[in-house]
Amino acid sequence: MKRKLCLGLAAACMFMILAGCGKTGGGQGENGSAQVSASVTATADEKGNYLVNGSFEEPDFTGWNVTNIDNVTEELDVYTRETDCFEGVQSLHFYSGSSDVNFTAEQTVSGLEAGTYKMTAHIQGDTAGDENASVYFYAVINGETIKADASLNGYVNWYTAELAGLSVEDGEVTVGVSVKIAPGGWGTIDDITLVKE
Repeated sequence: MKRKLCLGLAAACMFMILAGCGKTGGGQGENGSAQVSASVTATADEKGNYLVNGSFEEPDFTGWNVTNIDNVTEELDVYTRETDCFEGVQSLHFYSGSSDVNFTAEQTVSGLEAGTYKMTAHIQGDTAGDENASVYFYAVINGETIKADASLNGYVNWYTAELAGLSVEDGEVTVGVSVKIAPGGWGTIDDITLVKE
């Protein structure tokens, strides 16, 4: 009996170790990147969204490749505060007090049916008066990058960006967001969707 219990425990431990292989969690990688999974296989959720963790409800950046460019963004994390969310209770949060905000977050979806898709995303925050702020959402299809400019208009004044008519032929698309603003800039990003039109 003891031997069977020990063998069972050993097998369970081995399974847990193997299941954790390749998972980097929300930790910082090279160039300040936090990557849990940069590529996912297309499976629509109950709302038809093909993105994994599009509303950042997971405790880390599951599904997203987040790159803190030159490690300048002081705070770049999953934020648990319902008032700062477009949907749910968590969002992707960014802030820098004494350095620039400069990061990207993207996700590649493969195995999509050929057809047209629409990406929708929401962002709110402030550029701290930066007239040269660069904030946009994008989709990369067949090597071509299509952008939708966005703006930060104040606290919970949500800006909705849309990229419609995304023609996917080879089954793969990368969607993402790029934020580059001066010190003092802050905000949250939430509820990013990719649906078939």
